[in-house]
Amino acid sequence: MNPLQPPGTTAGDSRGLSGFAGVQVQEYSRYAARVMATGKVPAEIWQSSAHTPWTRDRLRQRLDLIRQSISLVDPERALMAALRRLRAEVLVGIMTRDLNGQASLSEVTESMTLLAEVTLQAGVEWLRETLCQRHGIPRGSDSGLEQELLVVGMGKLGGRELNVSSDIDLIFVYEEDGETDGSGVGTALSNHQFFWRMGQKLGALLSEITEDGFVFRVDLRLRPNGTAGPVAVSLAMLEEYFVVQGRDWERYAWIKARVVSDAARPGVSRGMAALAQLVTPFVYRRHLDYSAIGSLRTIHRQIREEADRESVRQAAWRGENIKLGRGGIREIEFVVQAFQLIRGGQDALLRLIPTLEVLSVLAQRGFLPMDTVILLRDHYIFLRQLEHRLQYLDDAQTHSLPMDNDDQARVAGAMGFVDFEAFRSNLVPRLQFVSGVFDRIFPAESVSSPAGPGERLWAQAGNEAFSEQGDDVDGDLLQKLVAMRQFPAYRAQSARTREQFDRAFGRGLNQILEGYDHPQRAVVLTRFLHFMEAISRRASYLMLLVDYPVVLERLLSLLAVSEWAARYVTQRPQLLDEFLVDADPQRTDFDQYWTHFRATLRARLLEVSGDTEEHMDILRRARHAETFRILLRDLRGELTVEEVADRLSALADVMMALVLEASWQEVPERHHEMPRFAVIAYGKWGSKEMGYASDLDLVFLYQDDHQEAQDNYSLLARKILRWMTTPTGVGVLYEVDLQLRPNGGAGLLVSPLEAFRHYQLQDRDNSAWVWEHQALTRARYAAGDSVIGAAFEAIRHQVLTRVRDLQALRAEILHMRQRLHKGHRNITELFDVKQDEGGVVDVEFLVQYLILAYAHRQPELVDNVGNAELLRRAKRAGLIDGVLAEQVASGYARLRGFQHEQRLQGVEKVRVDPARAEHIRLSVVALWNAVLQT
Repeated sequence: MNPLQPPGTTAGDSRGLSGFAGVQVQEYSRYAARVMATGKVPAEIWQSSAHTPWTRDRLRQRLDLIRQSISLVDPERALMAALRRLRAEVLVGIMTRDLNGQASLSEVTESMTLLAEVTLQAGVEWLRETLCQRHGIPRGSDSGLEQELLVVGMGKLGGRELNVSSDIDLIFVYEEDGETDGSGVGTALSNHQFFWRMGQKLGALLSEITEDGFVFRVDLRLRPNGTAGPVAVSLAMLEEYFVVQGRDWERYAWIKARVVSDAARPGVSRGMAALAQLVTPFVYRRHLDYSAIGSLRTIHRQIREEADRESVRQAAWRGENIKLGRGGIREIEFVVQAFQLIRGGQDALLRLIPTLEVLSVLAQRGFLPMDTVILLRDHYIFLRQLEHRLQYLDDAQTHSLPMDNDDQARVAGAMGFVDFEAFRSNLVPRLQFVSGVFDRIFPAESVSSPAGPGERLWAQAGNEAFSEQGDDVDGDLLQKLVAMRQFPAYRAQSARTREQFDRAFGRGLNQILEGYDHPQRAVVLTRFLHFMEAISRRASYLMLLVDYPVVLERLLSLLAVSEWAARYVTQRPQLLDEFLVDADPQRTDFDQYWTHFRATLRARLLEVSGDTEEHMDILRRARHAETFRILLRDLRGELTVEEVADRLSALADVMMALVLEASWQEVPERHHEMPRFAVIAYGKWGSKEMGYASDLDLVFLYQDDHQEAQDNYSLLARKILRWMTTPTGVGVLYEVDLQLRPNGGAGLLVSPLEAFRHYQLQDRDNSAWVWEHQALTRARYAAGDSVIGAAFEAIRHQVLTRVRDLQALRAEILHMRQRLHKGHRNITELFDVKQDEGGVVDVEFLVQYLILAYAHRQPELVDNVGNAELLRRAKRAGLIDGVLAEQVASGYARLRGFQHEQRLQGVEKVRVDPARAEHIRLSVVALWNAVLQT
């Protein structure tokens, strides 16, 4: 059992935590007692509310009935009275249901949100009608269209999370400047004047305290320029404000913005769309925005300082603020909104507004561990229910625990505990857990300490004393540091960005000077210089290195071990984000992992349906991130060369499948819902031996008699190539090679399946060469129509198992190998792992010969299982010497290891000391001679 779980509840239970009889609700809440004493909440309405949740329709119907029952002459005062009486009925009804365990947290917050929307819309409707009668209908000066007031709910109202005694944060926006059309009885007004008056009157309509109380306290301070700004702003003014003056705390505030005006009105729905086009790019950056961490930390510090001052004024722990204090509601919201600000530009699903929904996305995306999210959800629900029970007492906007002993007992009982001490002993661990999560997401700014050697070195760059550092860094690198100081991008930095750069660079130099010896130090420092040049103007990445020391540490470790990895992350600094993820990918079943990966990625593409550029970027980011995760495990020694290749090949399969789906949707005259079209993988992709920089060798096939098939599938193929190879801000997805299609570069872009069959079977004048059959040994179906895929595999099997003239085949294989050897002459004394005699190509040609020569009687050789396994199958079939087969199979794996090691260091032509590969070379040559020189 969860030690934080109150008796009688289940983890995450959002129902009320204890039961109260009806009369006890009045005993619990002094507010309920006062309201019921006035008789303004009829008993039958209270009983109905206690048994039936409030809906939008029910609220509107009840408001209409209350308005009809009020006999005040002044229509404004009558409306004010009706709105306030409706609010009293709703609050007492919600309180009764909640305290009796009949209402979930979501029902309570949704009921209060609906109340706010219904009362706001009623006020807007009455005010608009009144003002239009006097001054005419407001119209846009450019469009001539009727203009509406867009009431933007912020905070809890925007998030549909309104608490029972909350104020409502509003911003008033209208679409277009202009003026009223003069149809009223009075003078015309500019749209600005019209909506200014409307906004002012609406605020008073809801918040003014009368004998019936108030509806909602209204706060307009979140509008542009705060209390100094106009009450209502046009979209043009709002856009200019966002661009010129919009601050980070306003980005945070606008996350929960939502138009609460009646969307059924055409002007409102039109304005909502236009407003969204302004707000989305203001709040969400297209890149990972770690600069938001610093801004949110500052906002939170100011909020916490105010909470601390309040706590001091109350002078007792019993005044703890469960909203603003340590581990409170606001810290959970900050955690959620940090991820939204950082990642929402790249992940549309994070732009959801309700806190609990976003928490679920954070778990789904793997940004927070599932067990952390489960507890955060549980604690959030607990704290929000506690918040409501505090506010039920007096309808006060309070979040502090009571100091009065009787109230403490009330609250503890309402939360399901026997006394206040038992309640607090449950509350404190919850607050501690939340504050712990918050502190991990928002690490404290480092306390200034004496500068380390790297920081001193960087500070002295260019000074006379700089030359004295020569014992630690050689003269060439000293000059590189001086050059970095003069680097144009560095000199052009803002003061804030340069401060962040200097802190990150100095700390990196500290670790390099203290953690690496002289030879390695020069390598790491050179790579670090290149990386820092690449991000010198990217304040977000600089702040990530400063705020999260673990990221800087892991980056330097990466730079130290691989030149290729250093270039990869330097070209794609967004991958720094992966250093924050502790969980390793692909720990689950291999097939299960890639099925989940594909489904998740497809779902993300559907979230931004219709945006091709964003689709392309999502795929590219996902491909680079997954490649980087594989790379990190590889560099830690957790994967073999074969396992790396398997994962890179599976990743390419997923990307091609998703690109095929997306490309088909762009074909305008689709004659089938799903294309009868398949992608065949060749080369390293086909044999599942891909490296990090491998391109995709492929062939397109289709089987379709429709008269538009050739044209449509040719267009589909071109679109696939565009999706794959078009450079975007995130780079290309894959480079693609189509030279292995029938007739090579002179052939059709897409081939009918039957034509491909005839070509491969060599039963017509235009037919495949032996080298094409060699290529076919490594081919496989990769994506698209599985029926065509199965047909291709049948053709492949038929081709590879044909009886061949061994002498002619041997001669053709030897001729092709000689041509390749002449084209890749090695004039060095080193052994070329791929092209020299006894190298990788010889092993591949050997295996291909064995397949083409003997698969007709040993069909197991057709299986695409890798060269090492095929050699062993040939051994078991008695086709080759067993000892040589094992030596070559294991030697081939070692040769691939040589290639992999050196390519991680950025080496294109992999050549090694002959002594390292001599025994492998001799085994390969011996087997070659035994098989092909007889």
